[in-house]
Amino acid sequence: MSVHPIPDDALDADIAILGKKGGGKTYTSKGIVERLLDMGRRVLVLDPLGVWAGLRTSADGEGPGYPVAIFGGPHADMPLDTAAAVAMADILARENVPAVIDLSELTKSAQQGFLLKFLHELRRVNRDALTIVLEEADVFAPQNPQGDDSKQLHGEIDWIARRGRFRGFRLITITQRPARLSKDVLTQANTLIIHRLPAPQDRDAAKAWVDGNGDRDKSKEVFDTLAGLNVGEAWVLSQDPTMLERKRFPTIKTLDTSATPKAGEKRIEPKTLADVDVSAIREALEATLPASKKVEKFNTANTADIVAAEAQGFERGFDEGTARGRLAGIAIGLQRAKQAIDAMRTDDEENGIPATIEAESRPVEVRLRPVPAANRIERATDLASDPLLNAALQVWPAKMTWAGLASMCGRKARGGHFNTKRKRLIEAGLMVEEGDLAVPGSPPAIPAGVIPADLLEQNLPQPAQKMFATIRRSPGIDIYALANELGMQPRGGHWNTGMSILRKNGLITESNGLRIAAGLEATK
Repeated sequence: MSVHPIPDDALDADIAILGKKGGGKTYTSKGIVERLLDMGRRVLVLDPLGVWAGLRTSADGEGPGYPVAIFGGPHADMPLDTAAAVAMADILARENVPAVIDLSELTKSAQQGFLLKFLHELRRVNRDALTIVLEEADVFAPQNPQGDDSKQLHGEIDWIARRGRFRGFRLITITQRPARLSKDVLTQANTLIIHRLPAPQDRDAAKAWVDGNGDRDKSKEVFDTLAGLNVGEAWVLSQDPTMLERKRFPTIKTLDTSATPKAGEKRIEPKTLADVDVSAIREALEATLPASKKVEKFNTANTADIVAAEAQGFERGFDEGTARGRLAGIAIGLQRAKQAIDAMRTDDEENGIPATIEAESRPVEVRLRPVPAANRIERATDLASDPLLNAALQVWPAKMTWAGLASMCGRKARGGHFNTKRKRLIEAGLMVEEGDLAVPGSPPAIPAGVIPADLLEQNLPQPAQKMFATIRRSPGIDIYALANELGMQPRGGHWNTGMSILRKNGLITESNGLRIAAGLEATK
């Protein structure tokens, strides 16, 4: 076996990998991560590009790779909940769980917001050796950060690079623009791997490191050859152990999902993935999140008023924010909704009504204000043909969330009109909420032999219907195989919509491949 260009001792210190897009830097970094996993090291990959899922399968896509948990992105074992950043960091800091956090489906600002909370908690809790791989490092630790979040995130990464060693951190930064990467972060690297760099300003940034840490007589050779290095070839410069050599990196063992397919070339899709059981992590997150947030439940007699206040507050805020774009509108809408509910809470407290109660493990029964019988009959008549109710009746005895029912009707589960309709259906007794699920208030009699899965397969909206039918037909199928079966790419809005319906309604499980949820095949 040939000796790897990076000695084992160098893996215990920070590494910076530089190179133009397509020059081999991600490929090189994957080879290093494979070595770390073979050594049983703790590794965490922060992936804003969505190119690290290939660690789970072999290079030809036929066999399993490494049992690395993936959070977020099209290949997720668990979706990435941005509200769970602190809880996730706490769990990963305490456990030996090799993981990829795929941020590729978040906006840049959402990525920054997640990483700011995540890294702050991670460095607070972590004590054992942990290698953090940071793709697109220049985006998150730029030389000139702009805005408060960017500056604070830069500060977290800078702390890990400068002072993180006593907390166990080793940092692998990857960038195609070293000129834009913070010099405070770059200069902390013990080993520098430089692939092809055609831009003079990027070569200058690399040369400054070589001049300060390497052989000055050889730095000119490094500088002069950087623009013409072949793919997979790089200069390796290390302080400890001392080295300055031009090297070619070996083939990786896992699927190269970062490779750009050539014209007429078909991308290899993974057929077998290494098994990863994230059920313990899922349970830990569910147990941790309520402890990290104050769970507020209001006087049950005011539930209808609260729903209306929230809807009105959101609508008012959304209108205020539309001039600044949809995301700004949503943010302002949420703020106004909170203000509306806080105002009600203050009124209740002033009137001696308890505004909060302790969170309980059992479901809380929600009682609405009585509706006069005459009004209830009138409303029930008006709402008897409501699409949401009809959707719930169509899939019964399977149960759906409001968002799932709205998707069946081609609607969005938000806005004042939707919330008003939802409230009217509940007040009329036509719909009942069971936790997160919405079910018919007077469900129809179910003929013997009816299988909920059959009803779901007939009535779910696309692409959830096709996904559900395929998973039902091929239990244990993985994400890649499902996408291949349907002729889809496992990413993007259409795919995510379908998977979201299946996940949020609890219609599938993912701990051992994709399977439809237990009980859906049973007759009623």
